[in-house]
Amino acid sequence: MKPERIRVLAIGMFDSVHFCRWLKQFSDQQIDFLLVPSSPHRKRHSMLMELIAPKQGRMAKYTTAPFSNLLSIPVWVLDQFFSKRLLGLAISLLLRNYKPDYVHGLELQNAGYGILRARDALAKSGSKVIVTNYGSDIFWFSRFERHRSTLKRLLGMVDIYAAECERDVKLAMGLGFSGKVMKVVPNAGGYDLSQLEKLWRPPNLRSTLIVKGYHGWVGRAKLAVDALELLGDRVSTLDIVFYSCNWSTIRAVRRLTRRTGLPIKTYKKGELQHFELLELFGRAKVYVGLSLSDGISTSMLEAMAMGAIPVQTVTACCDEWFDQTGVKVEDLNVASVADAILQGIELANDPSNRNINRETIRSKASEEYVRDAALEFYR
Repeated sequence: MKPERIRVLAIGMFDSVHFCRWLKQFSDQQIDFLLVPSSPHRKRHSMLMELIAPKQGRMAKYTTAPFSNLLSIPVWVLDQFFSKRLLGLAISLLLRNYKPDYVHGLELQNAGYGILRARDALAKSGSKVIVTNYGSDIFWFSRFERHRSTLKRLLGMVDIYAAECERDVKLAMGLGFSGKVMKVVPNAGGYDLSQLEKLWRPPNLRSTLIVKGYHGWVGRAKLAVDALELLGDRVSTLDIVFYSCNWSTIRAVRRLTRRTGLPIKTYKKGELQHFELLELFGRAKVYVGLSLSDGISTSMLEAMAMGAIPVQTVTACCDEWFDQTGVKVEDLNVASVADAILQGIELANDPSNRNINRETIRSKASEEYVRDAALEFYR
C-alpha cells in the first residue's frame, strides 16, 4: 500500500534558483522533502528560505538536514578533494534515519557524485535513486576520462534519469543508463505566459541587444564584445546591455567603450532581480548567449518567452527549441558571432518569428506543462 506521504531526500545547491523553483512546484503535494546541500554556498537563496519557513495551508514540508548549518564553505571545499566522501557519508546516515522513498540528486558533479559515495547504503535502503542532469553535467564532463568513468558508475546505479535535452538523454544511455527516463522539460520549472506577456513591448519599442556576460570556464561573453567592435556603427543605434557579468567581461566592455564610444550598460551577476531581467528581455530585439557547453539555457528560454530573438551557441541544444526563428552559432569565433548578431537583428524585424517562439514556449515549457511532468517524478 502506497504511504500517505512521500519522503524525498533532495540533494542540491542551496543558493540555486533552479533547485528552489523545482521544489516549489510540489508545495501543494503530500511530500516531505529533506534537503541536503550538495556544494559550498555563501548564503541560502531567498526562495529556499521561504520554502523552509512554516506556512499555513502548504501541504508539502521542506526541512533542511540537521547538519546543514554546521557545514561551512571550507568543509565542503575540502570535501571536493576527497571525492565527495563527506557528502556520501551524510547521505548514508540520513538513509538510515530518514528512510526516504526517493533520493534525488539535482545536478551530477556534486549531488550525483555524493550519491555514488553512498552506493552501499542505498543498495540496502530500498530507496529509488533519481538524478537530474544540470547544464554541462554530461555534455561537457563526459569528455574527460576521470569524469566519464565516474558518470558510468553513477548512471549504472540510478533508477530514474532526467535531462533538459534529448541530446543528454542519448549521452546518458551511451554511458550505460538503462532505467526510466523522465519527460524532457526545463528543470527550473515552466513559465506563466499570461504574466510574462504583460511585460512585452511591441516591435517599434524594442531597441535593446542583450548579452549574457559570463566569461570563464565555458562562458564566452568576451567574443560578443569583440564582435560588437567589429560591427561598429551597425549596432550603434541599439541599447546594448551585458548582464550577469564577471569582472573580466566588465573590463573588456569598458575598453570597448573607450575605443569605440559605444554606450554599453553592464550588470554584475546577481545585480538584476529576476523580474527586472524579464522586463529587459521584454524590450529586447535580440538575446545573445555564448558558451562552449550548456544544457538548455534558461536565459534563452526566457528571452524566447519575452519576444527577444535568440542568438545561441548550439552547445546549449538550442536546435531542440528553434529552427528558423533564431540563430544557431556553430563556430565560436568573432566573425561568426558578429554575423549571427546581424542575422538576429534581421529576424527581429519580422514579428512572426517572435510569435512562433512564444508558441514554442507555450507548448513545451509552460508552467502547467512542466509541472505536470514534474509531478510524475515521485509517483
